[in-house]
Amino acid sequence: MDWDLLSTPQMGANNRRIHYAQGKTLSGSSALNSMAYHRGSAGSYQLWADKTADDSYTFQTLLPYFQRSCAFTPPNETKRQTPNATVRYDPRAFSAAGGPLHVSYSNWVDPALTWLQRAFAAIGLPVSDVGFNSGSLINRTAWIPSTIDPLTGERSSSQTSFLEQALTNSNIVVYTQAQATKILFRSVVANGVSVTTNGVPYTISANKEVILSAGVFHSPQLLMVSGIGPRATLEKFSIPVLSDLAGVGQNLWDQLLFGVSRPIDVPTQVQYLTEPALAAKAADMFFSNASGPLSSLNGMIAFEKIPQPLRANFTRAALESLEQFPPDWPEVEYATGTSVSPTTEAGIALIKAALLAPLSRGNVTIASADISTPPVINMAWLTDPAGADAQVALAALKRMPQAFSTIANITTGPELAPGTNVTSDADLLAYIRNTSGPLWHAGATCAMGRQGDPGAVVDPRARVFGVEGLRVVDLSAAPLVPPVHPQAIVYMLAEKIADDIRRDGASAVAR
Repeated sequence: MDWDLLSTPQMGANNRRIHYAQGKTLSGSSALNSMAYHRGSAGSYQLWADKTADDSYTFQTLLPYFQRSCAFTPPNETKRQTPNATVRYDPRAFSAAGGPLHVSYSNWVDPALTWLQRAFAAIGLPVSDVGFNSGSLINRTAWIPSTIDPLTGERSSSQTSFLEQALTNSNIVVYTQAQATKILFRSVVANGVSVTTNGVPYTISANKEVILSAGVFHSPQLLMVSGIGPRATLEKFSIPVLSDLAGVGQNLWDQLLFGVSRPIDVPTQVQYLTEPALAAKAADMFFSNASGPLSSLNGMIAFEKIPQPLRANFTRAALESLEQFPPDWPEVEYATGTSVSPTTEAGIALIKAALLAPLSRGNVTIASADISTPPVINMAWLTDPAGADAQVALAALKRMPQAFSTIANITTGPELAPGTNVTSDADLLAYIRNTSGPLWHAGATCAMGRQGDPGAVVDPRARVFGVEGLRVVDLSAAPLVPPVHPQAIVYMLAEKIADDIRRDGASAVAR
Protein backbone atom coordinates (compact mmCIF):
# COMPACT_ATOMS: atom_id res chain seq x y z
CA MET A 1 0.00 0.00 0.00
CA ASP A 2 3.04 2.31 0.23
CA TRP A 3 5.40 3.52 -2.49
CA ASP A 4 8.26 3.13 0.03
CA LEU A 5 9.87 6.42 -0.94
CA LEU A 6 13.05 7.69 0.72
CA SER A 7 14.33 11.24 0.74
CA THR A 8 17.84 12.34 0.05
CA PRO A 9 19.97 12.85 3.20
CA GLN A 10 18.41 15.80 4.99
CA MET A 11 21.01 18.32 6.08
CA GLY A 12 18.56 19.85 8.56
CA ALA A 13 17.81 16.43 10.07
CA ASN A 14 21.35 15.27 10.79
CA ASN A 15 21.69 13.86 7.24
CA ARG A 16 19.07 11.20 7.83
CA ARG A 17 17.17 9.73 4.88
CA ILE A 18 13.46 9.97 5.67
CA HIS A 19 10.83 7.43 4.66
CA TYR A 20 7.92 9.36 3.18
CA ALA A 21 4.70 7.34 3.13
CA GLN A 22 2.49 7.68 0.03
CA GLY A 23 -0.53 5.48 -0.63
CA LYS A 24 -0.11 2.92 -3.42
CA THR A 25 -3.69 1.76 -3.67
CA LEU A 26 -7.03 2.85 -5.10
CA SER A 27 -7.58 5.20 -2.15
CA GLY A 28 -4.15 6.76 -2.42
CA SER A 29 -2.99 8.27 0.83
CA SER A 30 -6.56 8.47 2.11
CA ALA A 31 -6.07 4.77 2.89
CA LEU A 32 -3.09 5.58 5.12
CA ASN A 33 -3.67 8.97 6.69
CA SER A 34 -4.81 9.74 10.23
CA MET A 35 -8.25 10.72 8.87
CA ALA A 36 -8.11 14.20 10.47
CA TYR A 37 -10.47 16.60 8.72
CA HIS A 38 -10.23 20.38 9.01
CA ARG A 39 -9.89 23.21 6.54
CA GLY A 40 -7.31 25.82 7.50
CA SER A 41 -7.50 29.55 8.10
CA ALA A 42 -9.37 32.09 5.99
CA GLY A 43 -6.19 34.11 5.59
CA SER A 44 -4.33 31.16 4.09
CA TYR A 45 -6.89 30.93 1.29
CA GLN A 46 -6.74 34.69 0.75
CA LEU A 47 -3.00 34.24 0.22
CA TRP A 48 -3.77 31.44 -2.27
CA ALA A 49 -6.14 33.82 -4.08
CA ASP A 50 -3.51 36.56 -4.07
CA LYS A 51 -0.80 34.28 -5.47
CA THR A 52 -3.05 33.17 -8.32
CA ALA A 53 -4.87 36.52 -8.84
CA ASP A 54 -8.10 34.56 -8.58
CA ASP A 55 -10.69 35.42 -5.93
CA SER A 56 -12.42 32.07 -6.43
CA TYR A 57 -9.82 30.74 -3.95
CA THR A 58 -10.97 32.83 -0.99
CA PHE A 59 -12.34 30.79 1.91
CA GLN A 60 -15.97 31.88 1.59
CA THR A 61 -15.97 31.14 -2.13
CA LEU A 62 -14.41 27.72 -1.53
CA LEU A 63 -16.74 26.82 1.35
CA PRO A 64 -19.45 25.31 -0.91
CA TYR A 65 -16.83 22.97 -2.39
CA PHE A 66 -15.73 21.88 1.07
CA GLN A 67 -19.36 21.28 1.95
CA ARG A 68 -20.18 19.47 -1.28
CA SER A 69 -17.64 16.69 -0.76
CA CYS A 70 -18.64 15.47 2.70
CA ALA A 71 -21.60 14.22 4.69
CA PHE A 72 -21.27 15.47 8.26
CA THR A 73 -22.64 13.60 11.27
CA PRO A 74 -22.61 15.37 14.65
CA PRO A 75 -20.77 13.68 17.51
CA ASN A 76 -22.53 10.89 19.38
CA GLU A 77 -21.99 12.08 22.94
CA THR A 78 -23.73 9.00 24.30
CA LYS A 79 -21.10 6.74 22.79
CA ARG A 80 -18.28 9.13 23.60
CA GLN A 81 -19.31 9.14 27.30
CA THR A 82 -16.89 11.93 28.16
CA PRO A 83 -18.64 15.08 29.42
CA ASN A 84 -15.35 16.98 29.75
CA ALA A 85 -14.62 16.40 26.04
CA THR A 86 -17.80 17.91 24.64
CA VAL A 87 -17.36 18.86 21.00
CA ARG A 88 -18.02 22.39 19.87
CA TYR A 89 -18.51 23.04 16.17
CA ASP A 90 -20.24 25.36 13.74
CA PRO A 91 -23.05 23.48 11.94
CA ARG A 92 -23.03 26.17 9.24
CA ALA A 93 -19.65 24.85 8.11
CA PHE A 94 -21.39 21.78 6.69
CA SER A 95 -24.33 21.13 4.40
CA ALA A 96 -27.13 18.58 4.60
CA ALA A 97 -26.65 18.08 0.86
CA GLY A 98 -23.03 17.00 1.27
CA GLY A 99 -21.25 14.30 -0.69
CA PRO A 100 -20.27 10.69 -0.09
CA LEU A 101 -17.26 11.25 2.20
CA HIS A 102 -18.18 10.60 5.83
CA VAL A 103 -17.00 13.19 8.32
CA SER A 104 -17.76 12.73 12.00
CA TYR A 105 -16.17 12.34 15.43
CA SER A 106 -14.68 9.33 17.11
CA ASN A 107 -17.10 7.34 19.25
CA TRP A 108 -14.62 7.18 22.14
CA VAL A 109 -12.24 9.59 23.85
CA ASP A 110 -8.82 8.69 25.21
CA PRO A 111 -9.08 9.74 28.90
CA ALA A 112 -5.57 11.21 28.93
CA LEU A 113 -6.47 13.71 26.22
CA THR A 114 -9.02 15.41 28.45
CA TRP A 115 -6.10 16.32 30.71
CA LEU A 116 -4.13 17.67 27.79
CA GLN A 117 -7.14 19.82 26.91
CA ARG A 118 -6.84 21.34 30.39
CA ALA A 119 -3.11 21.80 29.87
CA PHE A 120 -3.61 23.72 26.64
CA ALA A 121 -6.26 25.93 28.22
CA ALA A 122 -3.87 26.69 31.08
CA ILE A 123 -1.23 28.07 28.67
CA GLY A 124 -3.68 30.22 26.74
CA LEU A 125 -5.17 27.84 24.15
CA PRO A 126 -8.84 27.44 25.11
CA VAL A 127 -11.34 25.27 23.26
CA SER A 128 -12.72 26.93 20.12
CA ASP A 129 -16.43 27.69 20.10
CA VAL A 130 -16.71 26.82 16.39
CA GLY A 131 -14.09 24.15 15.72
CA PHE A 132 -11.58 24.21 12.89
CA ASN A 133 -13.82 24.04 9.80
CA SER A 134 -15.01 27.64 9.69
CA GLY A 135 -11.77 29.37 8.74
CA SER A 136 -10.47 30.16 12.22
CA LEU A 137 -7.67 28.23 13.97
CA ILE A 138 -5.19 30.41 15.74
CA ASN A 139 -4.62 30.20 19.50
CA ARG A 140 -7.36 27.65 20.02
CA THR A 141 -7.85 23.96 20.77
CA ALA A 142 -10.54 21.68 19.34
CA TRP A 143 -11.69 18.07 19.23
CA ILE A 144 -11.43 17.41 15.53
CA PRO A 145 -13.58 15.30 13.23
CA SER A 146 -12.30 12.42 11.13
CA THR A 147 -13.17 10.86 7.80
CA ILE A 148 -14.88 8.00 9.59
CA ASP A 149 -18.25 6.34 9.13
CA PRO A 150 -19.93 6.90 12.50
CA LEU A 151 -22.26 3.94 12.03
CA THR A 152 -19.47 1.41 11.49
CA GLY A 153 -16.47 3.17 13.03
CA GLU A 154 -14.53 2.42 9.83
CA ARG A 155 -12.38 4.64 7.62
CA SER A 156 -14.09 6.64 4.89
CA SER A 157 -11.55 6.94 2.07
CA SER A 158 -11.67 8.25 -1.48
CA GLN A 159 -12.34 4.68 -2.59
CA THR A 160 -15.16 3.87 -0.16
CA SER A 161 -16.80 7.23 -0.86
CA PHE A 162 -16.27 8.74 -4.31
CA LEU A 163 -14.96 5.75 -6.25
CA GLU A 164 -17.63 3.33 -5.07
CA GLN A 165 -20.29 5.93 -5.83
CA ALA A 166 -18.88 6.43 -9.33
CA LEU A 167 -18.70 2.69 -9.98
CA THR A 168 -22.40 2.50 -9.17
CA ASN A 169 -23.59 5.64 -10.93
CA SER A 170 -21.40 5.88 -14.04
CA ASN A 171 -19.61 3.84 -16.68
CA ILE A 172 -16.16 4.53 -15.24
CA VAL A 173 -13.55 1.82 -15.81
CA VAL A 174 -10.81 1.28 -13.23
CA TYR A 175 -7.49 -0.27 -14.24
CA THR A 176 -5.85 -1.90 -11.22
CA GLN A 177 -2.19 -2.94 -10.88
CA ALA A 178 -1.53 -0.29 -13.54
CA GLN A 179 1.21 2.33 -13.56
CA ALA A 180 1.21 5.33 -15.84
CA THR A 181 4.62 5.63 -17.48
CA LYS A 182 4.19 8.69 -19.70
CA ILE A 183 1.60 11.22 -20.80
CA LEU A 184 1.14 11.12 -24.57
CA PHE A 185 0.66 14.13 -26.85
CA ARG A 186 -0.33 14.91 -30.38
CA SER A 187 1.78 18.02 -30.95
CA VAL A 188 1.07 19.85 -27.62
CA VAL A 189 -2.36 18.29 -26.97
CA ALA A 190 -2.54 15.51 -24.38
CA ASN A 191 -4.32 12.56 -25.95
CA GLY A 192 -3.51 9.56 -23.78
CA VAL A 193 -1.33 7.82 -21.24
CA SER A 194 1.16 4.98 -21.61
CA VAL A 195 0.52 2.37 -18.94
CA THR A 196 2.02 -0.93 -17.82
CA THR A 197 0.39 -3.77 -15.90
CA ASN A 198 2.66 -6.58 -14.75
CA GLY A 199 5.22 -5.49 -17.31
CA VAL A 200 2.76 -5.41 -20.20
CA PRO A 201 2.58 -1.95 -21.85
CA TYR A 202 -0.55 -0.47 -23.38
CA THR A 203 -2.16 2.90 -24.10
CA ILE A 204 -5.26 4.50 -22.64
CA SER A 205 -6.54 7.18 -25.00
CA ALA A 206 -8.20 10.43 -23.98
CA ASN A 207 -10.95 12.02 -26.04
CA LYS A 208 -11.09 15.24 -24.00
CA GLU A 209 -8.48 15.65 -21.26
CA VAL A 210 -5.88 13.86 -19.17
CA ILE A 211 -6.14 14.57 -15.44
CA LEU A 212 -3.00 13.88 -13.43
CA SER A 213 -3.52 13.10 -9.73
CA ALA A 214 -0.40 11.17 -8.77
CA GLY A 215 0.50 13.23 -5.72
CA VAL A 216 3.18 15.62 -4.57
CA PHE A 217 6.12 13.48 -5.74
CA HIS A 218 4.81 11.42 -8.64
CA SER A 219 2.84 14.16 -10.42
CA PRO A 220 5.95 16.27 -11.11
CA GLN A 221 7.90 13.11 -11.89
CA LEU A 222 5.35 12.05 -14.51
CA LEU A 223 5.32 15.54 -16.00
CA MET A 224 9.10 15.53 -16.32
CA VAL A 225 9.42 12.10 -17.93
CA SER A 226 6.70 13.27 -20.35
CA GLY A 227 8.66 16.35 -21.41
CA ILE A 228 7.25 19.03 -19.10
CA GLY A 229 9.64 20.59 -16.63
CA PRO A 230 12.98 22.40 -16.26
CA ARG A 231 14.80 22.27 -19.58
CA ALA A 232 18.18 21.42 -18.04
CA THR A 233 16.71 18.44 -16.18
CA LEU A 234 14.91 17.08 -19.23
CA GLU A 235 17.93 17.47 -21.51
CA LYS A 236 20.16 15.76 -18.95
CA PHE A 237 18.09 12.61 -19.44
CA SER A 238 17.55 13.07 -23.18
CA ILE A 239 13.85 13.79 -22.75
CA PRO A 240 12.43 15.95 -25.58
CA VAL A 241 11.25 19.27 -24.14
CA LEU A 242 7.56 19.81 -24.74
CA SER A 243 7.04 22.64 -22.21
CA ASP A 244 9.95 24.29 -20.41
CA LEU A 245 8.50 24.90 -16.94
CA ALA A 246 11.16 25.67 -14.33
CA GLY A 247 8.66 25.26 -11.47
CA VAL A 248 7.93 21.56 -11.97
CA GLY A 249 9.14 19.78 -8.85
CA GLN A 250 10.12 23.01 -7.06
CA ASN A 251 8.46 24.93 -4.20
CA LEU A 252 8.01 21.83 -2.00
CA TRP A 253 6.34 22.76 1.31
CA ASP A 254 6.48 20.28 4.16
CA GLN A 255 5.48 20.20 7.82
CA LEU A 256 8.10 18.91 10.24
CA LEU A 257 7.01 16.94 13.35
CA PHE A 258 8.72 16.37 16.73
CA GLY A 259 7.52 15.92 20.28
CA VAL A 260 7.71 15.71 24.06
CA SER A 261 6.54 12.80 26.22
CA ARG A 262 5.80 12.29 29.92
CA PRO A 263 4.72 9.22 31.95
CA ILE A 264 1.21 9.52 33.40
CA ASP A 265 -1.08 7.57 35.73
CA VAL A 266 -4.20 7.98 33.58
CA PRO A 267 -5.35 5.02 31.44
CA THR A 268 -4.39 5.41 27.79
CA GLN A 269 -5.82 4.13 24.53
CA VAL A 270 -2.80 1.91 23.91
CA GLN A 271 -3.28 0.22 27.28
CA TYR A 272 -6.91 -0.46 26.41
CA LEU A 273 -5.74 -2.15 23.21
CA THR A 274 -2.77 -4.12 24.55
CA GLU A 275 -3.89 -5.47 27.93
CA PRO A 276 -5.76 -8.73 27.11
CA ALA A 277 -8.87 -8.17 29.23
CA LEU A 278 -9.26 -4.56 28.13
CA ALA A 279 -8.53 -5.44 24.50
CA ALA A 280 -11.29 -8.05 24.50
CA LYS A 281 -13.72 -5.49 25.88
CA ALA A 282 -12.60 -2.96 23.25
CA ALA A 283 -13.21 -5.48 20.47
CA ASP A 284 -16.68 -6.22 21.82
CA MET A 285 -17.54 -2.50 21.97
CA PHE A 286 -16.39 -1.97 18.40
CA PHE A 287 -18.16 -4.92 16.83
CA SER A 288 -21.36 -4.49 18.82
CA ASN A 289 -21.96 -0.75 18.32
CA ALA A 290 -18.89 0.84 16.64
CA SER A 291 -17.66 2.44 19.85
CA GLY A 292 -14.74 2.09 22.22
CA PRO A 293 -10.98 2.50 21.69
CA LEU A 294 -10.96 0.73 18.30
CA SER A 295 -13.34 3.35 16.91
CA SER A 296 -11.09 6.25 17.82
CA LEU A 297 -8.05 7.73 16.12
CA ASN A 298 -8.14 11.53 16.18
CA GLY A 299 -8.69 13.51 19.32
CA MET A 300 -7.60 17.02 20.03
CA ILE A 301 -5.19 19.47 18.47
CA ALA A 302 -4.25 23.09 19.09
CA PHE A 303 -2.84 25.89 16.94
CA GLU A 304 -0.87 28.98 17.85
CA LYS A 305 1.61 31.62 16.85
CA ILE A 306 4.61 31.41 19.15
CA PRO A 307 3.84 33.81 22.03
CA GLN A 308 6.01 36.19 23.96
CA PRO A 309 8.46 35.84 25.68
CA LEU A 310 9.64 32.93 23.47
CA ARG A 311 9.09 35.07 20.40
CA ALA A 312 11.43 37.68 21.82
CA ASN A 313 14.29 35.26 21.13
CA PHE A 314 13.70 35.30 17.36
CA THR A 315 16.15 37.19 15.19
CA ARG A 316 15.00 40.18 13.20
CA ALA A 317 15.55 38.20 9.99
CA ALA A 318 13.32 35.39 11.26
CA LEU A 319 10.57 37.78 12.32
CA GLU A 320 10.65 39.57 8.98
CA SER A 321 10.49 36.26 7.12
CA LEU A 322 7.48 35.12 9.14
CA GLU A 323 5.61 38.34 8.30
CA GLN A 324 4.82 36.94 4.84
CA PHE A 325 2.16 34.74 6.44
CA PRO A 326 -1.29 36.21 7.18
CA PRO A 327 -2.05 37.17 10.80
CA ASP A 328 -4.45 34.23 11.24
CA TRP A 329 -1.92 31.63 9.99
CA PRO A 330 -0.65 29.61 12.99
CA GLU A 331 3.02 28.74 13.11
CA VAL A 332 2.63 25.55 15.12
CA GLU A 333 0.14 22.72 15.53
CA TYR A 334 0.19 20.73 18.75
CA ALA A 335 -1.14 17.20 18.25
CA THR A 336 -1.90 14.96 21.21
CA GLY A 337 -1.65 11.23 21.71
CA THR A 338 -0.78 8.48 24.13
CA SER A 339 1.38 5.39 24.26
CA VAL A 340 2.62 2.84 26.76
CA SER A 341 6.09 2.11 28.11
CA PRO A 342 7.49 -1.14 26.67
CA THR A 343 9.35 -1.80 29.92
CA THR A 344 7.03 -0.65 32.73
CA GLU A 345 3.67 -0.80 30.86
CA ALA A 346 2.93 2.65 32.30
CA GLY A 347 0.95 5.15 30.28
CA ILE A 348 2.70 7.88 28.32
CA ALA A 349 1.24 11.19 27.18
CA LEU A 350 2.54 12.77 23.96
CA ILE A 351 2.44 16.30 22.61
CA LYS A 352 3.88 16.69 19.14
CA ALA A 353 4.56 19.97 17.38
CA ALA A 354 4.33 20.49 13.63
CA LEU A 355 5.77 23.51 11.83
CA LEU A 356 2.87 24.97 9.85
CA ALA A 357 4.56 28.10 8.52
CA PRO A 358 7.72 26.57 7.06
CA LEU A 359 10.04 28.84 5.12
CA SER A 360 12.34 26.06 3.92
CA ARG A 361 11.53 24.97 0.37
CA GLY A 362 12.42 21.56 -0.95
CA ASN A 363 12.14 19.98 -4.36
CA VAL A 364 11.56 16.74 -6.22
CA THR A 365 13.32 15.78 -9.42
CA ILE A 366 14.08 12.71 -11.52
CA ALA A 367 17.05 10.36 -11.64
CA SER A 368 16.05 8.78 -14.94
CA ALA A 369 13.66 9.08 -17.85
CA ASP A 370 12.12 5.82 -16.59
CA ILE A 371 9.10 6.32 -14.31
CA SER A 372 10.01 3.14 -12.41
CA THR A 373 13.07 4.89 -10.98
CA PRO A 374 11.90 6.55 -7.73
CA PRO A 375 11.79 10.35 -7.70
CA VAL A 376 14.59 12.22 -5.93
CA ILE A 377 12.98 13.93 -2.92
CA ASN A 378 14.50 16.71 -0.84
CA MET A 379 12.23 18.23 1.82
CA ALA A 380 15.01 20.66 2.83
CA TRP A 381 13.86 20.75 6.45
CA LEU A 382 15.23 23.57 8.63
CA THR A 383 17.33 25.12 5.86
CA ASP A 384 15.67 28.51 5.23
CA PRO A 385 18.23 31.33 4.98
CA ALA A 386 16.80 33.31 7.91
CA GLY A 387 16.84 30.30 10.23
CA ALA A 388 13.19 30.99 11.09
CA ASP A 389 12.10 27.35 10.93
CA ALA A 390 14.73 26.29 13.47
CA GLN A 391 13.82 29.18 15.78
CA VAL A 392 10.09 28.38 15.66
CA ALA A 393 10.84 24.69 16.23
CA LEU A 394 13.02 25.47 19.23
CA ALA A 395 10.33 27.71 20.71
CA ALA A 396 7.67 25.03 20.18
CA LEU A 397 9.87 22.44 21.89
CA LYS A 398 10.10 24.76 24.92
CA ARG A 399 6.37 25.45 24.80
CA MET A 400 5.22 21.83 25.15
CA PRO A 401 6.77 21.29 28.62
CA GLN A 402 4.94 24.43 29.74
CA ALA A 403 1.69 22.63 28.98
CA PHE A 404 2.78 19.47 30.80
CA SER A 405 3.77 21.52 33.86
CA THR A 406 0.12 22.51 34.39
CA ILE A 407 -1.00 18.88 34.87
CA ALA A 408 1.73 17.73 37.24
CA ASN A 409 -0.89 15.90 39.32
CA ILE A 410 -1.14 13.15 36.67
CA THR A 411 2.50 12.87 35.63
CA THR A 412 4.43 10.13 37.39
CA GLY A 413 8.03 10.87 36.51
CA PRO A 414 10.41 13.13 34.66
CA GLU A 415 10.19 13.97 31.00
CA LEU A 416 11.00 10.99 28.80
CA ALA A 417 11.82 12.88 25.62
CA PRO A 418 13.76 14.93 24.99
CA GLY A 419 14.68 14.33 28.65
CA THR A 420 15.63 16.45 31.63
CA ASN A 421 19.31 16.46 30.65
CA VAL A 422 18.55 18.16 27.32
CA THR A 423 18.32 21.81 28.28
CA SER A 424 20.57 24.07 26.20
CA ASP A 425 19.30 25.55 22.96
CA ALA A 426 22.02 23.68 21.07
CA ASP A 427 21.01 20.35 22.62
CA LEU A 428 17.31 20.96 22.09
CA LEU A 429 17.87 21.82 18.43
CA ALA A 430 20.05 18.73 18.05
CA TYR A 431 17.17 16.67 19.47
CA ILE A 432 14.84 18.15 16.85
CA ARG A 433 17.31 17.40 14.05
CA ASN A 434 17.86 13.84 15.29
CA THR A 435 14.24 12.82 15.96
CA SER A 436 11.97 14.89 13.71
CA GLY A 437 9.84 13.17 11.13
CA PRO A 438 7.27 14.00 8.47
CA LEU A 439 3.60 14.64 9.01
CA TRP A 440 3.24 13.52 5.35
CA HIS A 441 1.65 16.81 4.29
CA ALA A 442 4.05 17.85 1.51
CA GLY A 443 2.59 19.79 -1.39
CA ALA A 444 2.90 22.59 -3.97
CA THR A 445 5.41 20.94 -6.35
CA CYS A 446 3.29 21.73 -9.44
CA ALA A 447 2.36 25.13 -8.11
CA MET A 448 -0.65 27.06 -9.30
CA GLY A 449 0.00 30.60 -10.45
CA ARG A 450 -0.42 33.26 -13.07
CA GLN A 451 0.84 32.82 -16.60
CA GLY A 452 4.36 34.16 -16.78
CA ASP A 453 5.13 33.58 -13.10
CA PRO A 454 8.55 31.88 -13.11
CA GLY A 455 7.52 29.06 -10.74
CA ALA A 456 3.96 28.47 -11.98
CA VAL A 457 3.10 25.07 -13.45
CA VAL A 458 -0.70 25.23 -13.67
CA ASP A 459 -3.21 28.04 -13.93
CA PRO A 460 -6.06 28.57 -11.42
CA ARG A 461 -8.10 25.95 -13.29
CA ALA A 462 -5.26 23.44 -12.86
CA ARG A 463 -4.37 23.50 -16.58
CA VAL A 464 -0.68 22.89 -17.29
CA PHE A 465 1.09 25.80 -18.99
CA GLY A 466 2.52 25.22 -22.45
CA VAL A 467 0.30 22.30 -23.44
CA GLU A 468 -3.39 21.58 -23.92
CA GLY A 469 -5.76 19.01 -22.50
CA LEU A 470 -3.77 18.33 -19.31
CA ARG A 471 -4.54 19.26 -15.70
CA VAL A 472 -2.93 18.44 -12.35
CA VAL A 473 -5.48 17.95 -9.58
CA ASP A 474 -3.90 17.02 -6.27
CA LEU A 475 -2.03 18.83 -3.48
CA SER A 476 0.96 19.35 -5.76
CA ALA A 477 -1.14 21.90 -7.68
CA ALA A 478 -1.63 24.17 -4.66
CA PRO A 479 0.66 27.22 -4.61
CA LEU A 480 1.13 26.74 -0.87
CA VAL A 481 0.12 24.30 1.86
CA PRO A 482 -2.39 25.91 4.24
CA PRO A 483 -1.98 25.25 7.99
CA VAL A 484 -4.09 22.14 7.98
CA HIS A 485 -4.16 18.36 7.63
CA PRO A 486 -4.67 18.68 3.89
CA GLN A 487 -7.10 15.96 2.85
CA ALA A 488 -10.01 18.40 3.12
CA ILE A 489 -8.17 20.67 0.68
CA VAL A 490 -7.67 17.88 -1.84
CA TYR A 491 -11.35 16.93 -1.85
CA MET A 492 -12.31 20.62 -2.13
CA LEU A 493 -9.90 21.21 -5.01
CA ALA A 494 -11.24 18.18 -6.88
CA GLU A 495 -14.80 19.51 -6.54
CA LYS A 496 -13.77 22.97 -7.70
CA ILE A 497 -11.77 21.80 -10.71
CA ALA A 498 -14.63 19.45 -11.66
CA ASP A 499 -16.82 22.54 -11.96
CA ASP A 500 -14.12 24.26 -14.01
CA ILE A 501 -13.95 21.27 -16.37
CA ARG A 502 -17.71 21.42 -16.89
CA ARG A 503 -17.52 25.13 -17.66
CA ASP A 504 -14.50 24.79 -19.92
CA GLY A 505 -16.07 22.07 -22.04
CA ALA A 506 -13.54 20.77 -24.50
CA SER A 507 -11.00 23.54 -23.85
CA ALA A 508 -8.22 22.85 -21.35
CA VAL A 509 -5.71 25.47 -22.43
CA ALA A 510 -3.93 27.25 -19.59
CA ARG A 511 -4.36 31.01 -19.62
